Amino acid sequence: MVTADLLLASQPRFLNLPSELNIKILLLLDCKSLMNLAQTCKQLFQLCHRNHHYLWQTLFYADHVPKITKPVTLPYYDLYKNHHELNKRWKKGHVNTRYLTGHEDSVYCLVWVGSNLIVSGSRDRSIKLWNLSNQQNALVSTKTNHDGSVLCLRASSDMTWMVSGSSDSTCLIWSLPNLEPQSRLIGHAGGVLDVCIVGDMIVSSSRDATIRVWDKHQGTELKRLVGHAGPVNALGSHGGLVVSASGDTTLKLWDIETGNCLKTFTGHTRGLACVRYDGNLIYSGGQDNKLKVWDAESGKCISTLTGHSDLIRTIDSFQNIVVSGSYDRTLRVWDIQQNKCLLSFQSGHSSWIFNCLSNRTKIISAGQDKRIMVLDFGHNLVTMDS
Repeated sequence: MVTADLLLASQPRFLNLPSELNIKILLLLDCKSLMNLAQTCKQLFQLCHRNHHYLWQTLFYADHVPKITKPVTLPYYDLYKNHHELNKRWKKGHVNTRYLTGHEDSVYCLVWVGSNLIVSGSRDRSIKLWNLSNQQNALVSTKTNHDGSVLCLRASSDMTWMVSGSSDSTCLIWSLPNLEPQSRLIGHAGGVLDVCIVGDMIVSSSRDATIRVWDKHQGTELKRLVGHAGPVNALGSHGGLVVSASGDTTLKLWDIETGNCLKTFTGHTRGLACVRYDGNLIYSGGQDNKLKVWDAESGKCISTLTGHSDLIRTIDSFQNIVVSGSYDRTLRVWDIQQNKCLLSFQSGHSSWIFNCLSNRTKIISAGQDKRIMVLDFGHNLVTMDS
């Protein structure tokens, strides 16, 4: 095993090796050991520090970002340092908090439509586009094309269009980023509670206890999925599969191409309010105040996380982190591998939390208090998500 002490003991021979071999040996050390080693002499400082691109590039992708997501504009040493600081802030709950105001009633839903762009939907019947990069005036535009509360939003993977669902029983398709309405989907017999996108198909769920599959281009209903005995409150999708969460206490997994129900998940004791489909895992929450983690393949409940004292209304996730928001007015951050709560934000909202978004630098939440709260872990840091 290579350690910093071992390299120090053989320092003269080590420094005489070819530079390429030196770097391969240094890559066997962790960041803390590298920093300690760099303090021992000028040659090792030069070898370990910021001027060695390949060393810090390799460490950065190994420790912080598993794959290149966009062009890199900073030296990798600086990126590594910033992401290391970002991880510390997540562990300690150190955030910069700001609020976006402008809605006149409860804010029910949020969606990412760019790296620093979000759209919100409200009981005031409006949809608002916000640019989080603008510190003073984040509001970009407001649209009022629904005749009822805007209950749900979902954007396409390429963020060129999105769908909204409303208590007026319709869905609207919007172009992005100019946020212009394109067409309306009509057919549900009750409010549209959630929507998701599967390729060129739109899937919507409703108080009428049905799930409907629509052709995005024609605006026509392709399928009607029936099986729930209560309102279908939430949807999640992965590939060609969609999971639905209902007030009847169950989750159902559907093949959208065939319309078949593949399995039913039972275990919650009261109605469900939210669901997140994250590859091999499904997360659900509802009126029993419990966050359950399910194996999507087997349908078995892997773990049950407790801590919220009221209905869990919203769940989001990234990597191994899950964020939940509740009517108990708190946001909780969970480590799914360790099955424990890492952080609890308890004073940000003055009433029920309805929706949340998360990524490596931010948690964004919206609620009955008419405000959107932005918890920024990456404040003043340049990261891959900046």
